[in-house]
Amino acid sequence: MESTETGRREASTDRRIRKTRAALKKALTTLMQQKQVKDISVRELTDLADVNRGTFYLHYKDVFDLLEQSEDDILEELHETVSKYDEAALKENPILIFEGIYNLCRDNADFVNILIGENGDIKFLRKLEHLVRERCLNEWSFIMKNQDPDQFDIYYAFIAGGCISVLQYWFRSGMQETPHELAMITGKILHSGLSMSSN
Repeated sequence: MESTETGRREASTDRRIRKTRAALKKALTTLMQQKQVKDISVRELTDLADVNRGTFYLHYKDVFDLLEQSEDDILEELHETVSKYDEAALKENPILIFEGIYNLCRDNADFVNILIGENGDIKFLRKLEHLVRERCLNEWSFIMKNQDPDQFDIYYAFIAGGCISVLQYWFRSGMQETPHELAMITGKILHSGLSMSSN
């Protein structure tokens, strides 16, 4: 009986922690739509989130730590998303990976839009590019099989830059396309670009 009660208390605590972190992340997103992260104070962040400053410091060292942890959460979700697809699945349907990424970005649209936008964090983009690049090198090398391996970085820069630009356009235009439609468009663009590069 005691262990059951302990479990309930722990579950309640976990819910409160998740709720607090979600409120702080939402407040950070709102403030980053107005200014750069270096100009955001803990006080205005906690006031907006309706969270005690002491509670904030139980979870984060400062505003930059909140941003970094929030970014890491997105990157972890992205890693889980891209890890779902093996070489066989992608050979069968290469756009699966793009659809998965666009679904994740849609579900976190406000925050991702900030991260890749004017007040975003260049470190996040670098981490994002590194994560996908490693998958291309280690597990999706078949995508680049017709390209000169010495020019991999050039092709990858084209793919990464293009996909980020597509995301930026999608957010600016109000996400009128579904993730599936956008993935189909992305696949066509990349296939055409890589085909032209291999000639």
